[in-house]
Amino acid sequence: MSVEFLKKIRKTERDCEEKFKQTEASKQNTILEAEKTSVLKVRDAEIQAKEEADKVLSSVDGRVEKEFAAMNKEFEENQNKLKEKAKKIEKEAIETVLSEVL
Repeated sequence: MSVEFLKKIRKTERDCEEKFKQTEASKQNTILEAEKTSVLKVRDAEIQAKEEADKVLSSVDGRVEKEFAAMNKEFEENQNKLKEKAKKIEKEAIETVLSEVL
């Protein structure tokens, strides 16, 4: 083999090794970027999920408060009706007792 041929082979080997190193570095950088992107996507999804959960919870809280207020109002109305009925019955009872006594 000639010296020139051996020099070419050695240069080709060095070029290939350099390209291999560059490719490996590029591969590592791509992996790191993919991991960063994945982490950011997961964080964004987590933040969005928390925001949606907060919206749902506040909506539920609002509906619960409205329902409680409506039920409380209905209870008070029913209680007032019962008090009126009790007064009527008491009045009738007093009238009945008075009519019997007199």
